[in-house]
Amino acid sequence: MDPPPLLALLLLLLGAARALSTCHRLDLEAAKKKRIEAVRGQILSKLHLSAPPPDSETPPQPLPDDVRALYNSTQELLKQRAQSRPPPDGPDEYWAKELRRIPMETPGDGEGGSLGVT
Repeated sequence: MDPPPLLALLLLLLGAARALSTCHRLDLEAAKKKRIEAVRGQILSKLHLSAPPPDSETPPQPLPDDVRALYNSTQELLKQRAQSRPPPDGPDEYWAKELRRIPMETPGDGEGGSLGVT
């Protein structure tokens, strides 16, 4: 056989093999989009919504002064409590300092007599 007909035959067989193949290339972008849509659907389902809420076109309003003052005073109070709190105990303070032995009754010494007999 001449090389050109052999090459043509190989190309023909390769094309037929590709047509019979059920494997497809993995499109990472498509897989990523499907995953994002699945997560979005799960979130909407958890919130009992059928669609995401529409974006509001109005800019956020500035916080009222009393809300800002309450937030700042709360932050200051938390800082004061954190400073006045004693430092956490080290690992030596975590474990028990004394051991107690609790005697256990052997089977059959209980109130009901031997096991299985009432």
